[in-house]
Amino acid sequence: MNEVELETTINIQKLGYTFLDKPVLIGGMAMEYYGLRKHGDDVDFIITERDYQRLKVQYPDNRKDVWGDFGILVHGFELFRSIYKFDHAHYSAGAIELTNYKVISIDMLFRMKVFAMGVAQKHDTDLQLLKEYYQRFQNQEYREYMERHINRYTSSEDGIFLGIRYDDK
Repeated sequence: MNEVELETTINIQKLGYTFLDKPVLIGGMAMEYYGLRKHGDDVDFIITERDYQRLKVQYPDNRKDVWGDFGILVHGFELFRSIYKFDHAHYSAGAIELTNYKVISIDMLFRMKVFAMGVAQKHDTDLQLLKEYYQRFQNQEYREYMERHINRYTSSEDGIFLGIRYDDK
């Protein structure tokens, strides 16, 4: 999904709220932006503390608490001030700047999914998709060498060999 498609798909104006700081897109829509999988039914954002404080006044009956991470659920959006106790400033690092919001960086998305490991199957599946994404950037020649010698590496229970001499070519 390119930036124009993303901006078209996410109609952030239907919130009826003007953000003081650009929210950071996370979750399924970010996964789709990076070409990893299709998004789900909602759109997830990390917002600043000051935007959260204003939104909780505007939508007092739409608050959600997930282990101390507070958010607002409204009009198909989940707007959290933190996830895993990391805030907007953390998730903004390296984010891609768009017109109405930022998109979490792929590296930060990976870190976020590491924290979600074991929480739900979808997070574990997302982590596997991210792992496969990163493997595309491995040195192909080196990877082929490793695959040719996989039996040697798997012959040891812990993969460790000491004092061995063999041709590394």
